[in-house]
Amino acid sequence: MRGRLVGLAAGFTLVVSACGGGGGGGGAGGGGGTTAAACTVGVSWNNYQEERWAKWDEPAMKDAISKGGGKYVSNDAKSSAETQASNVDNLISQGAKVVVILAQDGTAIKPAVAKSIQNGVPVIAYDRLIEDPKALYITFDNVLVGKLEAQAVFKAKPEGNYAIIKGNKADANADFLRSGMDQVIGDAVKSGKIKIVGETYTDNWDPSKAQTNMEQILTANSNKVDAVLSENDGMAGGVIAALTAQGLAGKVPVSGQDGDKAALNRVALGTQTVDVWKDARLLGKTAGDAAVQLCKNSDPSKVSGTASFKTPGGNSLSSILLTPNPITKDNLKDVLDAGWITKADLCQGVAAGKVTACG
Repeated sequence: MRGRLVGLAAGFTLVVSACGGGGGGGGAGGGGGTTAAACTVGVSWNNYQEERWAKWDEPAMKDAISKGGGKYVSNDAKSSAETQASNVDNLISQGAKVVVILAQDGTAIKPAVAKSIQNGVPVIAYDRLIEDPKALYITFDNVLVGKLEAQAVFKAKPEGNYAIIKGNKADANADFLRSGMDQVIGDAVKSGKIKIVGETYTDNWDPSKAQTNMEQILTANSNKVDAVLSENDGMAGGVIAALTAQGLAGKVPVSGQDGDKAALNRVALGTQTVDVWKDARLLGKTAGDAAVQLCKNSDPSKVSGTASFKTPGGNSLSSILLTPNPITKDNLKDVLDAGWITKADLCQGVAAGKVTACG
């Protein structure tokens, strides 16, 4: 399995273009001339304060748009679904011919998406699903992410009391991840080998709320929790803080995803079992390339590499699903080789000789 899932972006060279301001500032720039004017791509970030978007996704997206002769403009909803709806209108008023939306709330944004498409401005649902059959959905295979998270934890602890810390209820990804997990642990749950002693959604994928949820689960079960399926790295940090307070960190396997620097360090330290790495540079580049193509032909099904995706709501969307890479102690070298993290950051606090990648 792992050989097949080698990160698609290994060797991908990130060239940060000089085309525009930060996601929060509505900056623009990129190629000049009539071609660029004909292909302005507007990006609506749900919360640009989250480190990942500025560090990985946006530079790769801007670079792809610039290389395609386009112009990048953006704004930031600051975690407000209401603000995001007006932000989409604002991007179109700035001349956006394509809008890329990282949805704060996939349901609340639907009217703005429908309006945009009706006005001839195609929409890319970026990383998070928006249930509109005319949108192009670009993400990593989130069902597979959940499956990979669960496989690593299940391998470490095939029976016992499990806690499941899910993401934001308004984000379809939370349920996609959970369905992938069920492919791995479902039979063991039915047989009674695994008992789910706590399962919660976490508002805004907030690490502090995940920590509180985990503390409550530990208290309710007298600390008898044998494994935790946390849907992402930020929440895994909160989970591990709760476990640390009870002397359980490193004893209870914990999952995560995103390739956060702190999480990869936790994998090296042994407090996090797996970090499913989704190279956000590849996601940003794929969306930027697709946006340039949509400027020339607004039909999402004509974008290269698309396939039909059946949504939970019964819609069929043209989609591009990228393949993630589960990072454990055994293959930490993958993220080093890709330049995703420095050895100093990865190996901080790791005892010499404990992890191969750290030497």
